[in-house]
Formats: sequence, structure tokens, C-alpha cells
Amino acid sequence: MHTFKTTLKVLLAQKLIILIYVVWLCLMMFGLSWTLITNLSASDSSVHYESAKADVAVVNRDAHGSELVGAMREFLAKDCNLVDVGTTSEDLQTAAASNYADLIVIVPDGYTQHLADALTNNGEEPKLDVVVSFTGAYGSLAKLQVDDFLRLTRIEALAQQTQTRAAVTPAALNTAADAVINTLADDAGAYPQINVADDPGAASDKQESARTAYVMTAKMGVYPLLAATLVCTALAMNAFSAANVRRRLYASPQHTGAMVMQEFAACALFGAIVSLLYWGISMALPVAAGLPISGIPLPTLLYSGASLVLYALVGVASGFMISMLSANSVAVNAIANVFGLLVMFTSGTAFPIDMMPHVMIIIGKLLPGWWFCQSIDAVNGMDGHIDAGLWLANNAIVLLFGVVFICLGLAFSKLRRSRPELAAPGATQLAEA
Repeated sequence: MHTFKTTLKVLLAQKLIILIYVVWLCLMMFGLSWTLITNLSASDSSVHYESAKADVAVVNRDAHGSELVGAMREFLAKDCNLVDVGTTSEDLQTAAASNYADLIVIVPDGYTQHLADALTNNGEEPKLDVVVSFTGAYGSLAKLQVDDFLRLTRIEALAQQTQTRAAVTPAALNTAADAVINTLADDAGAYPQINVADDPGAASDKQESARTAYVMTAKMGVYPLLAATLVCTALAMNAFSAANVRRRLYASPQHTGAMVMQEFAACALFGAIVSLLYWGISMALPVAAGLPISGIPLPTLLYSGASLVLYALVGVASGFMISMLSANSVAVNAIANVFGLLVMFTSGTAFPIDMMPHVMIIIGKLLPGWWFCQSIDAVNGMDGHIDAGLWLANNAIVLLFGVVFICLGLAFSKLRRSRPELAAPGATQLAEA
């Protein structure tokens, strides 16, 4: 137990490594996950419906049409998002080329006066200059609302002309536009709200979002858990491979194999604690975003938590293998990051599996990260589906990787001890003592 406790002290003494690989890497993954979780939390539509709104810009170049244009903007603001694209020709060209707005409405100079003259003389009405986006139908639908506003304004202006028997003037058009806005504001049914009834036989969107958020966050541990446990284990066990330490260990009456097992057990305990902390935060993030924890099935929580612990143990095993090569800290960090990123990008976490090239899928199946993610998918709880048999099979493959790493580590250790240039310094110093 003395070696076990010493190994734990060595692990905890690596404050900078823990800060970078355990804290920073996990926080980076949690940050990415939090962005997706907040989007899921905001996408709940189980009790209300929000239609997509078009981005509309109204540019006024008519000196006498400020009130008319203001009323038009107020009318469009109910169902559209008003944006500012500038007033110069260059600004408008840039907005049109970059598709900044779905609809750009330009009120040309003299429009209000020409419209008033057309209504008075029953002539042809002037046209607005409009630019409709080619990427969707939102701009065309917003243009229909502009036409509706002009139609209502024209009807109101003609009604006032009938009452007063006076010619329609720009001031009369502005008054008619304001009257349209006031009438619609007093009419509760002018802008009806869409009510969506709940389906009592289905899980709410928030519960499904909570399950999706948790599964996604758990799978994102494929990189930080592997990198953190590999680096911490390799550096901790390397501390026992220093020349002066190794000389004392060889002189100890305790069997070398027993000491190595205690070192590995301490690193395994450290890895299990890190994975459990990651598991706990993965459960807390959906709750912090306002999603119900009840949406995550209990078997999904337990099985995925066990997958995280087993995967962390494989990371410890890989760190043990690297330590048997007596690699320095620079090499250990390089191996951890290259290996960890390779595992993440081929595991199906960074990219959807149906978008990955076939060669990446083949490489992923030769690494533990793929089977770790598959084990979580087997118990993700979608539609209440929990496949314990598939989960067990995938985790058996994950553990098999750990066994292979340990066997390779033992082989490297034996090879290192059998090389005279590695064993000679220790033997010489013992003889001198």
C-alpha cells in the first residue's frame, strides 16, 4: 500500500498537467456541449409555435413619405424582422449581394405624391423598388405584406376622399396609413396567435432534448478522458522509472510486479474518479439549461456512467504502455494529443457516421473510441430502447483494447530490461554502493 499511496501523491503533485488535461480539456468539451444544449433548450415547441420571420429592410428616399414609411415599418414589424442595410447605392448592392435581407423595399423620391395623384385621377399607381432574396420564399411572403399595407392604405385614403370630397394629398395618405395602424392595433384578431395542443401520449420536447443533450455530452468525453488519463498515468509511472528511483526499487525486498500493480491501481483509481466527475457534470449541464433530468432514462445514466469508467481505465492502460517506453514528458504529451484527436475524429463524435469516409470508419473500428461511442448509443434511450447485450459486447471490445495495451506495456518493459544499455547504469551504481 505504500507504493499505492506514493503513486497517488505523485499524481496529485502534477498540478499543471491536471489543470491542462483534466480541467481545461473537459471544460472545452463542456463549452462546446453547452452551446448545443442551450440551442436544444430554446427549441422547445410543445406548447407554443413561432414561425420564421423574414428579414426586411425599408429604405426611404421620399422627402414627403416619412410618415407613410414609418407606418409601413410598424405594420411589417409584427411578422418580420426589420434590419438596417444603409441608404447609399453601395450599401444596397452589398446587402443584395450578401443576402443580408430577405426583402429590400426602396421608397423612391416622389412616391407619396405620385400615389396621391394616381388615387385622385384614377391613374396608374407608382411601383416600389424591391429586391427579393433568391435563397428562400420569405422575401416573397414579406412582399405580400407590403402589398397588403398599401392596399389597406389606399382603401382608407379613398374612404376619406369620399367623405371629404377633396383630392388625395400626401398628407391624406400619411393620415390614412396611421389610421390603418391604429385600427389594426385595436383589433385583437388582426394578428392571431397559433396555439399548439400538447400530445399527452408522447414525451415533451424538453425531455427528449435532455436525453439528447446528455448522450451527446457523454460521448464528447472520448477525447479528454483518454488524453487526461494517458498523460497523467504515463508521467506518474515514469517518475518511478528514474535512475535513482529505479535503483532503490530494485534494492527493495518487495517484488517489482507487486509495486507496478499498485502503481497501476492508483492510476486506475484516479482515472475512475475523473470519469465519474465528468459523468456528474454531464448530468448537471442539461439541468442547468432548464431541461428536466427525468427525460434521461435511468438505465441510460447507469450504463453510460459505467462506459465512461471503463473507457477511462483503457486510457490508464494506454498510459501504462507509454510509460514502459520511458518516454519523456514532451513525447508523452505529443502521443496523448495525436492519439486522442485521432480517436475523437474517427469515433463518430466529431462527424456524423454517415458523412465519414469509409477509410475513417475502418480506422475508427481499430481504436477504442469507436466502441465506446457505440456502447453509449446502444443504451441512449431513444424511444425507450436499451440494448444491454450490445452495450456489454461493445464494452468488452473496449476492455480488450485495455488488455492489449497492458500486454504491450509488459512486452516493452521486458525489452527495456533486457537491453544492456538501459540496465547498465542501475547495475553499476548498485555495485559502487
